[in-house]
Amino acid sequence: MRSHSSAAPRHSEPAEAQSALKHSRSYVTLADLENVEHQHQGGDLANQNNGHQVTLVQGANQIHGAFQSHHHKDSDALASNPFLEVLPNNVKTKVVSLTPVSPLASPRSGVYNNNSSSSLSSDRRGGKDSSGRRKGRKRHLAYLSIVVLLVAIFYRQDQILRREDAGRTVAETLTNYRPQELWSYSSTLKSLFGGLHLAKEKKGRTPSSSSSEVSFQSHYDKWNATRFAAPLLTEWGERMSPQDVVSLEHHPRPQMRRPGKWMNLNGFWDFKVENIAWNFFPSKLGFEEKILVPFSIESALSGVAKGVGSDKQLVYRRYVNLASPPSATRERYILHFGGVDWKTWVYVNGNLVGTHQGGYDAFHFDITDHLSSSDSKSSSQQEITVVVWDPTEDGSQPHGKQWQNKGSDRLIAPAGMWYTSVTGIWQTVWLETVPETFYIEDVQLIPDIKSGTLTAKVRSVTSTGLMPYIKVTARDGESGIVGTGSGWSGDEVVMKFDDSHTPKLWSLESPFLYNLTVSLHLSGKGEAIDEVESYFAMREISLGRSGDAVQFLLNGKPVFQYGVLDQGWWPDGLYTPPSEEALIFDITKAKEFGFNLIRKHAKVEPDRFYHLCDKLGMLVWQDMPSASGIYNWSPDGAHDFKEGEKTPEAASSFVGELRGVMRTLYNHPSIVSWIPFNEGWGQFDTRDIFAWMQSYDPQRLLWVSGGNDFGIGSAFDRHVYPGPTFVRLEQCRASLLGEFGGNGFAIEGHTWSTGDYETFLNWGYAEVKSLKELEELYQQQMDVLDALVKEGLSAAIFTQLTDVESEFNGIMTYDRKVMKLDPSAMKSYHEKLYSSGSLPKLGLHKNGTGESFSKVKCDWE
Repeated sequence: MRSHSSAAPRHSEPAEAQSALKHSRSYVTLADLENVEHQHQGGDLANQNNGHQVTLVQGANQIHGAFQSHHHKDSDALASNPFLEVLPNNVKTKVVSLTPVSPLASPRSGVYNNNSSSSLSSDRRGGKDSSGRRKGRKRHLAYLSIVVLLVAIFYRQDQILRREDAGRTVAETLTNYRPQELWSYSSTLKSLFGGLHLAKEKKGRTPSSSSSEVSFQSHYDKWNATRFAAPLLTEWGERMSPQDVVSLEHHPRPQMRRPGKWMNLNGFWDFKVENIAWNFFPSKLGFEEKILVPFSIESALSGVAKGVGSDKQLVYRRYVNLASPPSATRERYILHFGGVDWKTWVYVNGNLVGTHQGGYDAFHFDITDHLSSSDSKSSSQQEITVVVWDPTEDGSQPHGKQWQNKGSDRLIAPAGMWYTSVTGIWQTVWLETVPETFYIEDVQLIPDIKSGTLTAKVRSVTSTGLMPYIKVTARDGESGIVGTGSGWSGDEVVMKFDDSHTPKLWSLESPFLYNLTVSLHLSGKGEAIDEVESYFAMREISLGRSGDAVQFLLNGKPVFQYGVLDQGWWPDGLYTPPSEEALIFDITKAKEFGFNLIRKHAKVEPDRFYHLCDKLGMLVWQDMPSASGIYNWSPDGAHDFKEGEKTPEAASSFVGELRGVMRTLYNHPSIVSWIPFNEGWGQFDTRDIFAWMQSYDPQRLLWVSGGNDFGIGSAFDRHVYPGPTFVRLEQCRASLLGEFGGNGFAIEGHTWSTGDYETFLNWGYAEVKSLKELEELYQQQMDVLDALVKEGLSAAIFTQLTDVESEFNGIMTYDRKVMKLDPSAMKSYHEKLYSSGSLPKLGLHKNGTGESFSKVKCDWE
């Protein structure tokens, strides 16, 4: 998507160990290794083998740890051997590394450690005579000789495999690209370190000496040290490996998938921080450090954990090796960025391919015309450079809750509600190939449950002038094909369900998703030129009356929406969750607590978050992150119908990014409303922006949260802390409590300790002295809220899901390790709210001002 983007024309080892135990690459079995041991008086040599760090790969299984022989006498050590549990004794296995165990290795450092196997044998520790020592040296020399021989064999096998791979086309290479199944040690590093070795191989490119000589272990050790120096870690951050980020298991854009046609470019990239050089390609010098993408440079999981500042720019670099020169294929290469904060310049082989402004909307560039061909017919290496500048609060762009200078007099109190800034790449970077003839760039899906149809607006790109013919096919996992539609590109394609199929609606209890295939053809009878896999849901969100009150309806039925405020921050990854499992945890915990809604506050998540909400049945209110500006707001509405101003450039930038966010997330059924402004932060041109948003996406609800209210939109929203309290009823808008609660209580050992917020320890809107008091307070609040629901309140948001940095008003601690409230008790309170919300609101004759409450004909009726 191109909105708001502009395209441009460990520890040192003894020398003898270093020479003998080099990284190796081959296919052997564990039995082969043990046969080698038996050939050299078994027991002693086995003790030498045991304790060496080995990485074995078999299919998708990859195990790293201390090798244990079947013939080791210590049964406890054998029982803890991970290789024997996973890898069969007689199956060919890839040995991708063999190094001596570090004497300082520990589970905390991420290296599998077995004390019984890493210790020397008692014969070697005891006082042997000189004859015994000579025999030991001979055995050692014999062992080294075998290792050297094995290395030579491995090298020959490596070269054979390389020759076999050389004839693949680009499409075949991307189709077969599996980072967890790479066939050689060097290839693994190429994927993870972004060309650490590739740059050395390519003529004409001379990377820094550190890039070509530093091993994986040294980078891992530095990253590991930074990770465990973090103020707080989640369980996913504690156990993650850098290789996890290059997985192909989770597609970054789950509703626009081309299976086998994409490559994950996450991993270690070169980086440097330097003075700003506007629109100039950065020098190739100074790339002496590594950063783990997609984590922002300020986060612990990036391996850096340092700020940049608004007077500097952050420069990334990596190399990508394509199996065939671009000229040998009839495909286009599309480089995708899920999110980069904030202004980005992208270069390929030194050529500027495009720029982008915006930290929250995805963007991409066609880089085909900037790729270079090498002399080799089997490979083509490309250099990708990304330059990022982020002024955060010093600029006028949206930045949400980020703030660099916590001592600034421009900081809006309380200071504890502002968090660590995020700079640079913070979502997945990936490359995919598309057909040269034409391809699908974007699809907008609009379901209509009344007519039982799905309208698909397909935007295609063609460089040939040919007009594509579109086919849309819906599938139900149980019934196969249940609906089809077709038509020429440029028109809306309407898919109708088969007469024999009754559409299944998406609901909180049953979030059913249809699989969808969209394909482009030369004609109605031609084969597919391009095809994407997607999904959709049949659901409708609207306003309606339930007795005397305006309520939110889901598929035509009133549903009280009770949600939790979710800032979306992580102590180890900041903006970026440490894993997919971490995202699932947050959403499922919210459901276990009994919430049916998440308000994503002042942040936009990676596409995967909304995909999971689609699958799990969780409603989402999506905020647009706020921008800096004049702040005039009062919770009592004193500043309603008032707003600030922006320069023309800042205004255009905001709306451009807002449009990018809405377009990226348009097809997710879990998202039921947009909130462009929160509490007046950076609010401007409210009426015009509302008119544009309602025109762009008429299928969702829209309002400002907490003020400044302009009497327009779908809801009248007030924020009251700690609350809850009454919100006046309106004739044609739903009334809701957009924020309340904020009950603060810190759990010792699970707090963010950086020294930046000493005066905000235990900060919250309502503070208690014990967990028992916390639960009693929440129960009291639920009793009051239930009464408000019966009086016509249509929705409410409780602050908040987790602690965040100096804020201790979460239901969970920041590291997600402690639940402060009992989920089952909370769920029972919430069930009462939903029961009250489903009943008609009768006898409501007055609003909050005491004036007569009368029904009028509303635009939506």
